[in-house]
Amino acid sequence: MLPPPAETSGVEIGRRALLLSIGALALTFLIPVMGLALGVFSVVVCVRAWRALSRKKGSVVMPVLGTLVSLASITLAASVTWLQSYFSTELSTYAECMKGAGTSTSQQVCVTDLQRGMERKLPFMPKGSIQLPFPP
Repeated sequence: MLPPPAETSGVEIGRRALLLSIGALALTFLIPVMGLALGVFSVVVCVRAWRALSRKKGSVVMPVLGTLVSLASITLAASVTWLQSYFSTELSTYAECMKGAGTSTSQQVCVTDLQRGMERKLPFMPKGSIQLPFPP
């Protein structure tokens, strides 16, 4: 038989929830879709930790911070994922163009084509208004 699970302290529960939400935020910068999924999971864990700590009359600061970080992660990941899907044809065209670009001039042509393609998708932007500060 397995021994009963060990009882975890309130500080440890809150710390785990906060670390999971920080991990979701970090993963959002690497792989936005995975960051979105981990952010949703992190919100669930933080809310459960919040409830457990409020029942034990412990400090709920870490789960609350974890929830806020998770919500920021979800918002950021959802917006990046939406932008990637909205501009998917322009980004794939840019990637194909960059494969054959051997000089800096041809790379700049690829960036200019990307900017013009994005302007076509955003009709409210005036022509020539999108200037990417660095090539993607």
